[in-house]
Amino acid sequence: MDTTVCTLVERYDHDAEDYETWWAPVLDASARGLLDRVGAPIASHPSTRPIVADVGTGSGVLAIDAAARWPDALVLGVDPSRGMLGMAARRAERAALDDDRVRWITAPAAAMPIPDASVDLVVSSFALQLVPDRPAALAEARRVLRPGGQLAFITWLDRGEPFPPAEEFDEAVLDLGVEEPEPAEDEAPVAGDLRSVRSAADEVRRAGFVRVSARETTLAFDWTLASYLAFKIRYDETALFRWLSDEDAHRLVDIAQRRLSALPPEAFHWRTPLVSVVARRPA
Repeated sequence: MDTTVCTLVERYDHDAEDYETWWAPVLDASARGLLDRVGAPIASHPSTRPIVADVGTGSGVLAIDAAARWPDALVLGVDPSRGMLGMAARRAERAALDDDRVRWITAPAAAMPIPDASVDLVVSSFALQLVPDRPAALAEARRVLRPGGQLAFITWLDRGEPFPPAEEFDEAVLDLGVEEPEPAEDEAPVAGDLRSVRSAADEVRRAGFVRVSARETTLAFDWTLASYLAFKIRYDETALFRWLSDEDAHRLVDIAQRRLSALPPEAFHWRTPLVSVVARRPA
């Protein structure tokens, strides 16, 4: 497996519960909204069930919502992280969805153990920026889709207004006056966020899809000072806090608290651009 995938898998395995607590609530509404752009999946043959594959399913919100919306479908939640799939399986159990409705597959986006032309709808939310090779992941989605099958994904656009609480936290780290460790050298680059709506559509067309429709949308999430600071401490900056001494960690929290307290409440209302894409494999 690619070094980048291994590094990310290990990170998500380790942080699965914290992801579910701190990051999933930020993403879930936008992920679910992707399904509003696609119709109910239609099986290629009347005698078979429609099949939906959620690529990079993470904690399973999109897969579980798809299974709830389309009870006659079989949903495959695919992710390389066993830790995240464990969270997804527990979510599915709480939603009373058994293995006949949703199944979990441990695999990367570019090498799914799914037969050719067997899936009616491939969906993905906030995952295609993390893969090592996005064209390879898109090509794999095309491979597993039946002719005429649909692809739909949502992810970040590589732009947006600076978020004042994030800037103030970074300034607090600088105020602390400690030299942060360099990133690990074995962390190879990931595909990254998409530059524009047009570039997103172009990538999908180059992967062999047609009837491509890309649009900009917005993720909206309202933090408070307390919830944002807790998010930074317990999820977003856990590596930094593990590295700091207890004394410096407490100092950083105090400095960040003072800086964030100077912001008005509306500064914690996060609005950032996303790109949503729907396309089809040629019939």
